[in-house]
Amino acid sequence: MDERSAAVHMLQNLRLQHRYIVLMDRGYESFNLFEHGNRLPDCNYVVRLRTKDKGAIREISALPDQECDLEMTFNITNSAKQKKLHPEYHKINAPNRRYKDKYSPKYRTAHWDFESFCPVHCRIVKLKINDPQSGSTKWEVLATNLSSNDFPLSEMKKLYHLRWDIESSFRKLKYDLGAVCFHSKKPTFQEIELYSQLIMFNVVNRIISLCRVADAHRKWPHEIDFKEAANIVHRYYTTSMKDDPKQMIEEIEAYHHPVRKGRKYPRPLRFQGSVSLNYRIS
Repeated sequence: MDERSAAVHMLQNLRLQHRYIVLMDRGYESFNLFEHGNRLPDCNYVVRLRTKDKGAIREISALPDQECDLEMTFNITNSAKQKKLHPEYHKINAPNRRYKDKYSPKYRTAHWDFESFCPVHCRIVKLKINDPQSGSTKWEVLATNLSSNDFPLSEMKKLYHLRWDIESSFRKLKYDLGAVCFHSKKPTFQEIELYSQLIMFNVVNRIISLCRVADAHRKWPHEIDFKEAANIVHRYYTTSMKDDPKQMIEEIEAYHHPVRKGRKYPRPLRFQGSVSLNYRIS
C-alpha cells in the first residue's frame, strides 16, 4: 500500500555489520526517507528523482541542462505557521500524530517522523545519458549521501546502473512466471500466489546457475532461456521426471539465446485490459 513507509521499515530493521548502499527508483523520492537514510548508521542511499512532472522538487526542476554535482539543503516543516513565515520552506502535509487513529487504515497520507522544522542535507547529482538509437540527450538526477570523493560522477552512473538487474528480474517474474495476473480474488490467496511465484523464481535461478553453455566458436555469449527453464522445472516437479535431475539440467542447457550488450528497444505502450478468470496466465 505504501512503498516509502515499507522502505523506511526495512532500513530500520537491517542488521548489517558494515556500510551498505540502497538503490531506489523514482517511486521512493521522499524527504522523510532521505532523513532516515542520513540518520541511520552505516546507511547510504541512491534515489532517482523526478525532473519534469508536477511531483518534482522545485530545486531539482530548476537545475541547468548540464552535468553537476551539488550539496543541497532542503528546509522541511510540517507547520503551516512556519510555511507562512518562510515561503521557501518545503511543507510536508503529514497529519498530527494524535489524529492518526481517526483515519482509515487504507487512507494514505504523507509521512514525517522528525522535528517540526528540520534541514535535510543530501548530494544532488545530475547525469547526462545519450540515447544510442535516436541520438537525443536525456538527464537523470540522483539524490545520495555518498561522498563525492569516493563516488564521482562516473562512478555514480555505474552504481545506479546496477539497479537494472531488479527490472529484468521483475520482467521474468511478471511475464515468464505469470505473476502479472492472479487466479484468486481474495487478497490472502493472492498473497499465497505471489509467494509461490517468488519461490519458483528463486528455484529456477538456482537451477540455471548449475547449467553450463559453451561459448566457443560463437560471435556472442549465450545464456539460458529463463522461460523455457521455468517450463522444464515446472514439468520436473509435476511428473515422474523427479527421479532424474541430470536429465532436467541437460534439457535446460539445450535452450539458450545470445546476449547482445547495448541493444535497446522502445517500450511498447499498450492499453492493459482486464483478463477473464478462465483465461489468466497459469
